[in-house]
Amino acid sequence: MSTLAKLKATAPYAVVLGCTAVLWGLTNNITYSAQPGQLPPTVWPRVAITIMAIASLVEIARILLSRKDEDAVAGLGEVIEGAAVHEDPGFRLPHLLAGGVLLTLGFAVFVNTLGFLLATFIYLVVFMYLGRYRNHTVIWLGSLIGTLVFAVIFLKLVYVSLPRGTPPFDQVTQFVIHLLSLW
Repeated sequence: MSTLAKLKATAPYAVVLGCTAVLWGLTNNITYSAQPGQLPPTVWPRVAITIMAIASLVEIARILLSRKDEDAVAGLGEVIEGAAVHEDPGFRLPHLLAGGVLLTLGFAVFVNTLGFLLATFIYLVVFMYLGRYRNHTVIWLGSLIGTLVFAVIFLKLVYVSLPRGTPPFDQVTQFVIHLLSLW
């Protein structure tokens, strides 16, 4: 692969790297009152931005340092074409895609009423059934564990205020918060 082709292949990663610099600068504009014992609200956006920057730098280095053409990153078109080769063109279920989109929109509409935790649990259960997965134990247990993992991450690690829901659904959120306070 020629040097020009390698530089061309790094262009998307360079754009992402430039975006990370802009986003990092924007985090300097976040105003907040420091709370003792809590992370500032700039921490998690900066963690995500740093991961984006590192991933971009790694890919740029990999492309530029590759010695074989097949080791260098192919363009997005080739990656998509390569993925399409492995796909069965006769196996398309647009109604499942539409169902997933509608389910996601429904989640956004009802999250304030049901509360984040209950809405997430229902979303995960229905999404797996919609996706034609039929191991009921895995669906219900996975959805419960997944929702509790989200609760721990958002309520205990990130300190994000989640929608609690309106009565009587807010009691689910209150119960989970109570359980987490015991932990």
